[in-house]
Amino acid sequence: MNKIDALDNVILVEKNPLYVMFLPADMIAVKRFRRELQKSLRVNNFPEEDIQQIELACDEALTNSITANINNYSQETIICKWKIEAFTFTLLLLDYGKGIPSDKSTCIEKPKSLTELIENFSKLELDCKNILPFSGVPKVHKNMGQGLNLIRKIMDKVNIHYHKNDAIIDSLVESVDGSLLELEFSCKKR
Repeated sequence: MNKIDALDNVILVEKNPLYVMFLPADMIAVKRFRRELQKSLRVNNFPEEDIQQIELACDEALTNSITANINNYSQETIICKWKIEAFTFTLLLLDYGKGIPSDKSTCIEKPKSLTELIENFSKLELDCKNILPFSGVPKVHKNMGQGLNLIRKIMDKVNIHYHKNDAIIDSLVESVDGSLLELEFSCKKR
């Protein structure tokens, strides 16, 4: 099925098994992306539990991309391209942020109690706030700083690449044009 749809400053190009969305750096794009992602996974007969896991990881990845664009003062379009074949989901997400080192990890130490866990999250919530647009209106978004760790726990494959002057590079250099996140999830491994 070939389909091109433009709504809410979002463009979707669909040719199952390939989907491409061009998204503004606005949190409203996450909602639209999620809806199309769910639909594409259901059409391809993914189990609901896997859909929820993929959706959570992709929400985190897109939120990180939007945050990266905003923090880099970029109004460039974020590109999400995903493919679904043989019960394997692959996503490429291109943004225009400054990038993070692919080996960076911000894990919270294992808490000794539920109270300590809640205190850790409360501290992160206070420390990690961003102002992100939602339908063009600036709103406080509480980032927990754990998105990449969550993505790595859910997905089977997580690769971070960078782009600079139309070239894809695998390591972060002093100045890049943005990041290219590659995610993969296979239902076969479950």
